[in-house]
Amino acid sequence: MKEERFKSFVAVLVAVVTVLGASAACFSAVAVSSAGDMDFSGIDISIRGQKAQIINHIDAYEDYRAFTDFLRYDELGYQYYDNEKLQKESWGVAEGIRFYFFDSRYLGADALSFDIQRQIDGEWAEDTQQEDLNPQPYFDQSDALRVTSSSHASMMIVFAISFWFLTLAQATEKSIKYLWVSLGILFALGGIFGLAIGGLLS
Repeated sequence: MKEERFKSFVAVLVAVVTVLGASAACFSAVAVSSAGDMDFSGIDISIRGQKAQIINHIDAYEDYRAFTDFLRYDELGYQYYDNEKLQKESWGVAEGIRFYFFDSRYLGADALSFDIQRQIDGEWAEDTQQEDLNPQPYFDQSDALRVTSSSHASMMIVFAISFWFLTLAQATEKSIKYLWVSLGILFALGGIFGLAIGGLLS
């Protein structure tokens, strides 16, 4: 290969490797930015999930308090066995509380116990059906994107080595320049392969 043609060939390779290195830097930056977005989404969902759980606990214990009022008035009705008017009033209040102030689905089989945890779990199941409250997939995606970013960043080093060999080939007049250009091409191909694998894994 004539000297001028060789230098032109190497100059083209240098330009290509420079673009590839810049692309690797860009891909790495995009992956880091996307990882940050995934982290933000995961944290937001975590906060909303915690809020939903707090509300569910408050609701469940308010219902349990209403249930204890129901028991009190129901028992009071039995105490008024000799006063039909007061007995009906007590049982009426008890039934009103039972109908309006807690969910009978969570009563025990004997209607004398109230399953708080079951209500909390039931309300949480309803919450998760209405909106996404699982942050873990977002954090997993963030971790994967950071691995991809690191992979792209490492390819920048590979392209930098390729650039160094190609520059050395340009500056060398001896036959060893063909070795330098071959190594430059080899590292460039390795960098391209690394970018392709990183893109597939992301």
